[in-house]
Amino acid sequence: MKLKTLACAVGAALALALQVGAANAQATRTWVSGVGDDANPCSRTAPCKTFAGAISKTATDGEINCLDPGGYGAVTITKGITINCENTLGSVLVSGTNGIVVNTPGSIVTLKGLEIEGLNTGLNGIQYIGSGILHVHKLQARKFTQGAINFSPNGAAEMYVTESYLTDSGTGIVSTPSTSNPATISIHNVRVENNTNGITLNRTVGGTTKATVSESVISGNGGNGVTTSIASGAITLMLQTDVISNNGGIGVSNNSGTTKIGNSVVTGNGTAVANSSGTFLSYKNNQIDDNTANGALPLTQAPFN
Repeated sequence: MKLKTLACAVGAALALALQVGAANAQATRTWVSGVGDDANPCSRTAPCKTFAGAISKTATDGEINCLDPGGYGAVTITKGITINCENTLGSVLVSGTNGIVVNTPGSIVTLKGLEIEGLNTGLNGIQYIGSGILHVHKLQARKFTQGAINFSPNGAAEMYVTESYLTDSGTGIVSTPSTSNPATISIHNVRVENNTNGITLNRTVGGTTKATVSESVISGNGGNGVTTSIASGAITLMLQTDVISNNGGIGVSNNSGTTKIGNSVVTGNGTAVANSSGTFLSYKNNQIDDNTANGALPLTQAPFN
């Protein structure tokens, strides 16, 4: 009888342990819905309500999907993960803070099909302060006081932005790495419009940033369209097949970096191009015209167009 009682007790304890383990298990794919509940397991049939609620129940390198259009709240990402709401639209609405903060230790993060609204008081749509790789695809971010995307990694990092629309913010894309580790940036088929400044690449603590901007439109920004600025370090920027137009300041401003431009249109800006120091080169197939001032490179440079 005692053996039977002991066996029952062990069985009950084992069942309880399995239930606790299942409750604490993280899924490789989770779901959010506008009518979900963060107390749910974030499954397809019992979705969570917010990204923050789902991320703790999603395994490292897993994926969060949106079941329906909805506002899913601000979130801080500290591990490799994908948030994919393409075709359903997941939105983040914030006031006085950041929309999505990425603080990862060498991980890959993918953000796809998101709309982030700052209400003219939000700080950054996406603030990247980690290391690793960030993919941003089909993002719409607007009305942030600092940056629609603020890429300020604390280690070696790469950022790839495609098919996105960044508007009405302090800066469309700003990059200021906080360490001397290398940074790589690729911007392709992105519209950066009606911000205070379009794209600003900074280096302040040494190290190198290599950036490309291709088939993109940087237009209608109150200040400069594209700017490099170096206090310490190096920046290499390639502009290829871009339209840089109707910016109130300088279309392309190179300050101590190396900027190369090819097959691009620079028109309607306060000043087309400026090279305060560094190297500014052209493939001589650009269309630079109808700016208030077309600008000029040092006489030692080749003709610009």
